[in-house]
Amino acid sequence: MNTIEPTTVQASACLICSAARGEQRFVQRGYPVFRCAACGFEYVAPTPSAAELAEYYDRGYAVPLERYAAAQARNATRIAGLERWRPERGRLLEVGASYGHSLALARERGWSVAGVELSPGAAAYAREHFAVDVFDCDLLDAPLAEGSFDAAIMWHVLEHARDPRRQLLRLAALLKPGGVLGIRVPNIASFGAKVAGQWWPWMCPPAHLWFFSPATLPRLLQACGYEILEVKTLRGDGNNLYQYALMAVGSRLNDLRLRLRGHSRAAGRGGGPQTPESRDRSSTRPNAPPAPSGLLQVWLRLLARAQPITNALARGTRPLIEPLEGRGWGDELLVYARKPAQ
Repeated sequence: MNTIEPTTVQASACLICSAARGEQRFVQRGYPVFRCAACGFEYVAPTPSAAELAEYYDRGYAVPLERYAAAQARNATRIAGLERWRPERGRLLEVGASYGHSLALARERGWSVAGVELSPGAAAYAREHFAVDVFDCDLLDAPLAEGSFDAAIMWHVLEHARDPRRQLLRLAALLKPGGVLGIRVPNIASFGAKVAGQWWPWMCPPAHLWFFSPATLPRLLQACGYEILEVKTLRGDGNNLYQYALMAVGSRLNDLRLRLRGHSRAAGRGGGPQTPESRDRSSTRPNAPPAPSGLLQVWLRLLARAQPITNALARGTRPLIEPLEGRGWGDELLVYARKPAQ
């Protein structure tokens, strides 16, 4: 992992507050990650082009069908959560409908459903196996009538979008007055994100480009005309707190090792220390992270072996941990918002 010293530089305008000065935190997978100096929002800059993202998703990003098929209980819980804010049901749109399992379940619960999914294969599966209307295109290009939906859900999609603001404005146009929007995204203010840093599993550009918090996502929604109904954090699919603590120890030890090695080499040469920036410039491609050292590889293997132990600790202390995860520590951020009634 290549960490750089924070520097304030001119970056693209912040999605949340439009400020143009950001602090570069680090370079992850070759992509600079910034923190807005004004509001604290974190994001990749510059935003990858549409062609670059298309190539990435075509080449190496896919979620197995089996994972969605096995998540019926989770899907039921999520739809039930939406129904707290829209008990009368109505017409539901899912952005990022994947293979259609969630929409099929919502239909069983009394919803009229439709979806949008970028993957042609997943959209075709949803149409063929569940007979649900899923358009294989971007939300901005979907042939949907304005004001035709009573609710919309977007589970772990907004962090992938090139332009989240346009996505939210399009959804506002598609919703009826009083329509409800539910959004789930990774929570950059979580315990895991704070202590694991670059090691946090959701810090994974170019798949994830925007890193929202309980402060920044509601602010963006309000700027797009929504009323906030609920903001909460959850465990989600992230790791347990004990595993994150171990990741943090490894990250700090690796940083210390790099610093000591840099000072040692500088003393031997009589020159300045080797900085992460100079290591990046000497690599075969710009901002390419160095290969993990032997010591780091050993630590990663130890982390893998510790996983069953930390999972058992997490289960045993669940009554203590769950309240913390619900009060901002959880890896998943859930926000419900409403289009104002006219």
